[in-house]
Amino acid sequence: MQGTALNGVIPAQPVVNSPYSIIRRAGGLLASKVITLSANNTTASVNIFQLTGSVKIKKLFAFITTKTTLANLTVGSFDLYDSTAVVQLTKADGVLSGCAIGTLVAKIDDNAVTWGINNNVTGCVMENAAYQDLFSMCTVTQKTAANTYVRFTYTTTDAPIAATMTVYCEYIPLEPNSTLVAV
Repeated sequence: MQGTALNGVIPAQPVVNSPYSIIRRAGGLLASKVITLSANNTTASVNIFQLTGSVKIKKLFAFITTKTTLANLTVGSFDLYDSTAVVQLTKADGVLSGCAIGTLVAKIDDNAVTWGINNNVTGCVMENAAYQDLFSMCTVTQKTAANTYVRFTYTTTDAPIAATMTVYCEYIPLEPNSTLVAV
C-alpha cells in the first residue's frame, strides 16, 4: 500500500487514520527549548513555546542543564501568557534554589499545585499518589488574534542568576492548524 509506510514523508495535514495520525494521537508531538535564566535580583519571564489554536499538553517538564549561580530561585512556575493576561499552568511557588544540574521539574497536577521536583543531589522518586500518570495533562487555547506563549516565570535575589534549563512539552494538536513551537 503506497503512502502508508511509517518511514515515509510526514504530510503537513495528515490523513485521518493514517499511520502518522495514529502515532500522533497515541504519543503526541514533542517540542523542546533551552532557556537561559539571567535575571538580576528581580522577577522575570521567559517565553518558551508559542501557541497557535488549541493543543492538549500531555507532559510539560524541564531539566536544569547548566548553572553557575542558582542559589536563590523562588516563586517559579509555568504559565500561559496571552500578551495581556497570565493563566497559571503550575502554582507560582516553585523553588529551585540550590538544585543541581540534572534536576527534573515537571507539571504533575492541576494549576493550583506546585510543580514536582527531582533534585538529583540525592536519589529521589517522584510518583503520583493516586496511581495515575505522573504528568498532569491540560488543554490550552490561543487568545484570538494575540501572541500566546507557554512561559517560565521566576523570582531571584541572585545578582544575577546564571543557569539554563531544557524544557520539553509533549502535546497533541486539537485543530488541524494548531501548533506549539519553540520561540
